[in-house]
Amino acid sequence: MSIRRITFFVHDLAANPIVRAAALAAAVRRRYDVEIIGFLHSGPDVYEPYRGLFTCKTIHAPLDVWPVAKAIPALAALATGDVIYACKPLVTTLGPALYAARHLAARPLLLDVEDDEWATPRSGWPSFLWRDVVKGWRHATAWKFTRMLHPLTALADAVTVSTRRLQQRYGGVIVRHGPAGTGFDPDRPDLQDTAALRRLWNLPDRPPLVLFAGVPQPHKGWPILLEALAHPVARQWHLVLAGAPDHHEFAAAARVLRERCHIVGVLPHEAMPLLLAAVNAVPVPQFDVRFAQSQLPAKLVEAMAMARPVIASRVGDLPEIIGANERGWLVPPGDPAALAAAFDEIARVPELARSRGRAARSWYLAEASQQVIESRVLAIVEAVARPTVGLPATETL
Repeated sequence: MSIRRITFFVHDLAANPIVRAAALAAAVRRRYDVEIIGFLHSGPDVYEPYRGLFTCKTIHAPLDVWPVAKAIPALAALATGDVIYACKPLVTTLGPALYAARHLAARPLLLDVEDDEWATPRSGWPSFLWRDVVKGWRHATAWKFTRMLHPLTALADAVTVSTRRLQQRYGGVIVRHGPAGTGFDPDRPDLQDTAALRRLWNLPDRPPLVLFAGVPQPHKGWPILLEALAHPVARQWHLVLAGAPDHHEFAAAARVLRERCHIVGVLPHEAMPLLLAAVNAVPVPQFDVRFAQSQLPAKLVEAMAMARPVIASRVGDLPEIIGANERGWLVPPGDPAALAAAFDEIARVPELARSRGRAARSWYLAEASQQVIESRVLAIVEAVARPTVGLPATETL
């Protein structure tokens, strides 16, 4: 069959599920037209950092399962692609993707999985019981609906996943996701003046800066980061926060760290290379919980792409990605003293920080760059479009 366009169905385009989908779509856009389709559940427009990167087709809908189910045919009808790609095995994505690929017109169907949607609770049983069982029992993404939908994942012609744990559950090919586009290059001429870059956000010129970007969710080790920055060996470090400035956790951090905390707000995706070039380290102190064990944090790979020193906890695939402290620093999960010690070594031994940062970028270029994503995904697209080609092996290509 001839392929001109690939349609991506993305969960809640008003929020961050577009991050991995954007990396996949930007990579295959080098060969095919792409369209992004999805519901808007949590806001009136596409997620701000990625707004404008793609032309998106959207339908506003509450997250309740019945309005979503009723809107699935209308959302599916927006798909004009020759190949359908469902991002996440959810009612909101796999539902319309199946309808488009199996009911409206016979088209190859791919499924991408980036999170362990079965994992529960993410932040403790009381929170889970309130969010999924009491308050959110009708939500289309509630745990019970995701479990009920799972058998339908077998209808996908091929599967891509982000980590080995997800591969164990869903099979398929591991595709690591680096940032969308080609701007994450530390050798760009406009990224060489660190002081000038810091002035863009009124950041202090001299102290070492650590960056946390995104939402401080429980599994991300947010309290460990704050404890590490309070440790005596890390008190020279300042914290830069990129995300919603009114988030209560950011406000609490500002109260504790005072002049050592700098909130720069939500930034467009294309501004992240500038901010990364201005900081000295990016920590990913995930807790060792089931949800985190299946994740590949996008902010880790963005930092590696920019040759920034990264510090990650020994959770999931992170030890494999970092290596034996070859491409960053590995610390035990839930250990603020170890995290603080890594900050201290980065500040004291800049040559080591630069060396590991460059090694991190080499890993990114070999495993998660746009060129690598393109080759791996297009091999799968070619296989499902022309079955005689055969699918790639389930190991990372």
